[in-house]
Amino acid sequence: MKNQKTFITHYGQKRLREFLDKARQWPQAQTELIESLEAKMEEASVIDQKEAPPYLVTMNCHVQVRDLTTNQDSNFWLAYPDDAASGSDKVSVLSPLGIEVLGSKSGDTLQVSNGNKKRPVRIVRILYQPEEKKHYRL
Repeated sequence: MKNQKTFITHYGQKRLREFLDKARQWPQAQTELIESLEAKMEEASVIDQKEAPPYLVTMNCHVQVRDLTTNQDSNFWLAYPDDAASGSDKVSVLSPLGIEVLGSKSGDTLQVSNGNKKRPVRIVRILYQPEEKKHYRL
């Protein structure tokens, strides 16, 4: 259902690659998520932070999504895994939802894994994006 190319910033790519280098040492249970994130990064077009449009979901964005099955909205911060552990309003980029929203755009509809099923989720809007505010080192 996703109809546009994925984009990731150079800085986000660098930090995620550093994280993935460490994550390869983790227990096997995380292997599938690590491989999904790596595949997403390989397919993404890499852009400079200053070129990131304000409707692009980048790391440390505050995002509003709508579960199209339940029509319920939720807000969360897209966080690096270590940061996600520090708050209930954070979603790790190393989760099915985190992997899907990274590099997507406001208005995109995504299919997010939920066990053996997928659920449609739409990105309603971006409440905060670091690049838009020129916060380049979060």
